[in-house]
Amino acid sequence: MPDPLYFCELLPNIKQVSVSIDSQDGEIPTSVGLHPSKRALTVKYGAQAVHIMLPTPIDSPSTTFAPAKTYRFPASQTYLSSGEYECSSGPVQDPWEASFLFPECSIRCIACTTVVIPGGRIRKWKNLPSEHWADMMDLWHCHKPHDKDGNSEGSRYSGVGRIVAESTVGLVDPMYFLLRREDCENVAFEQTRPYEAETVACQICNVPLGIVDSKADGIRLMKWSLSLGLGSFKENGDEMLDSYTLPQWLSAHLQLLVDNTGQRKFLIKPGASILSHQHLDGSGKRIEEGNEGVHIWVFNPNTLITRSEKPTPTRAVKVYYQRVTSKGEVEGLGDIETVYLPQAVYGRFERLLEEGNATLPKDLRTWAGAWKGGWLERF
Repeated sequence: MPDPLYFCELLPNIKQVSVSIDSQDGEIPTSVGLHPSKRALTVKYGAQAVHIMLPTPIDSPSTTFAPAKTYRFPASQTYLSSGEYECSSGPVQDPWEASFLFPECSIRCIACTTVVIPGGRIRKWKNLPSEHWADMMDLWHCHKPHDKDGNSEGSRYSGVGRIVAESTVGLVDPMYFLLRREDCENVAFEQTRPYEAETVACQICNVPLGIVDSKADGIRLMKWSLSLGLGSFKENGDEMLDSYTLPQWLSAHLQLLVDNTGQRKFLIKPGASILSHQHLDGSGKRIEEGNEGVHIWVFNPNTLITRSEKPTPTRAVKVYYQRVTSKGEVEGLGDIETVYLPQAVYGRFERLLEEGNATLPKDLRTWAGAWKGGWLERF
């Protein structure tokens, strides 16, 4: 008999650990016992024993449990108040923010490690303000400026203090670097449609690295397409590199959206880069878009999970999602924040959700009929 699928999740709000077990043929375990460490279950199917690792230790007066497919256990209060738990679940500093970077750092293509920004080229790194800073000015000011007719000019804040890329200065957003074009090397530029921003690609392997940001007189290099050279070198002369996975960057972006908008549900669509206005034509009107998209619900932005494929505790974002394929379905979502991803990244995003869903026990793959269960690893 093949090993069963299992998925375990810490439910931090109620301080419980959820366990779901699914054998390939739907068989119920013959016995379930708690390992002496309280960090695993020993599940037996006849003579076969399988160890199911838990995301946290559990508190239980019993060491044996009635055979079932799902369980809820109280998480260990001692563990939840420990420094180990704080380290594994507490706030994470955004990778590669300005305080982490220094002039010796280089930026490279993640696929072929070609140098895009050589070490020493950027003399200073500075964090960018939130993308929504201009929108928040209405809330920050009690007395907004008015024109001569008494009309509020709050909407004109967006033109005040326009952020512009500076030579030899790296401006750092949680998702991208904003840089001057002349500070970059080994990059190529391509414009596929008249109304879209130019794509920035690696000149060697042609992997998309970002877009041209004409409003800021610079280019945005997306962090998920990059490796960071740390300015120190191995014995063979290769620079030590730092990089993260696409799921980690995407989950960080979802967390950023939750924090900035106060919403948990978003419509993810292909065809544009994040916050780039690629879908705006010269008149400022949104052009006709396709109806393809993913309606995603960030159900738990920060949890610990273990699963069959990776038994070590992993930080993750738990999501539910629905495919959207028609204009009626899009309109039925009402007033919802739309987030655009480059087509290639959107395709990988969809695959990541589907692959995650396929690793779940059958009972967790769907919820309330229309929603599919999924998750993304996070920093």
